[in-house]
Amino acid sequence: MVVYFAFLFHIYQPPVQIPQVVKQIVNESYRPIIDALRTHQEAKISLNINGTLTEQLNDFGYNNIIEGIATLASRNQIEFTGSGKFHPILPLIPEPEIERQILLNEETNKMFFGNVYKPVGFFPPEMAISERVISVVRKLGYDWIIMSGIANTLPEFPTTTISQHQNGLKFIFRDDYISIDCAFDKVNTVDTFIERLHYRHTSEDYYVVLAMDGETFGHHVKHAIKDFLIPLFNEAPHRDDIQMCTVSEIIKKFPVGITQNPRDSSWSTMPYDLAHDVPFPLWSDPNNEIHIEQHRFFMYALTLIHLAYKYREGMDDQKKSIYDNARNLLDRGIHSCQQWWASKRPWYSTDMILRGLNEVLMASVNAKRSLPDNIPEIKDAMELIMEDMLKSQNKIILHL
Repeated sequence: MVVYFAFLFHIYQPPVQIPQVVKQIVNESYRPIIDALRTHQEAKISLNINGTLTEQLNDFGYNNIIEGIATLASRNQIEFTGSGKFHPILPLIPEPEIERQILLNEETNKMFFGNVYKPVGFFPPEMAISERVISVVRKLGYDWIIMSGIANTLPEFPTTTISQHQNGLKFIFRDDYISIDCAFDKVNTVDTFIERLHYRHTSEDYYVVLAMDGETFGHHVKHAIKDFLIPLFNEAPHRDDIQMCTVSEIIKKFPVGITQNPRDSSWSTMPYDLAHDVPFPLWSDPNNEIHIEQHRFFMYALTLIHLAYKYREGMDDQKKSIYDNARNLLDRGIHSCQQWWASKRPWYSTDMILRGLNEVLMASVNAKRSLPDNIPEIKDAMELIMEDMLKSQNKIILHL
């Protein structure tokens, strides 16, 4: 009997992150993980890196991290996944914006990683999934998508077969229990980890997928690379009862089984959230006034951007440049961190809320500025929308 296991590391920093924090995480986490993989050629992981982090690594002078990841991908030690470039909660944005974020992510990562960036699997930010997300991901050609174990609707948790959607998209469910215990330093030795992998006590082969923030290793849990990851990389190749894989390798090893429609959820969704019909509690809690106004604020901004786009062909070069800047600011502004920091479960930061708010506000102002001068009635309509936006902004600030 063999337990096939795969790590999926998700690495991301919000587009408003300060350079000093990126530097710290590069030195504590990204570089040591790359070094650990480089010196253990039988070790492998699946990796999600959002395009906004790839750009930050380039902008802040960490091209050696990009090159290190690319080299490991060329050696088949890293398997890339797709995602949304600026880490939005995909179920909370309209379908065209879901597709836009995914395509922007592909464009950015292909530019920096080259031909080794060939993802067949998809990591939705915060593992937030819905039927609409599944539809877009399949439409864009992905073979599989990962989600939290709580999303599974089958009577038994899939460990010997791969379930799928009726559209053919394959589903991989994270083992939430082992993943969370690794992330919170409760599973921190090789012996403990292998013991947890064998939880089924069966004679048949099965698989376990662990997914967590890559920053867990070295940054959040300082000793996790030295005391857990490297010893695991040393020992795993010499054991007959476990085998380290990428997620796609697991899918190839196990048969595709029954179809299902997973629950709307994220990797932070708890059973009591589902019981209260709150699938994305850290980003869209109906009892959280800031979340309500953040979403309304963004939808107003998105309306302004789409309205301005209708007149882009009539813009002169300067106004087109203003519009393009507005579109980019809105792409950046929908990152999930501003809602996450407003969740108070237990995290809360007025600074991160306001940074995200500012990106969206600047996008809205520039959308209005980009309009040609010969359509004053559209500018008047935009001003009315912006008046409502400012009401939402005011409510957010008063609730901080």
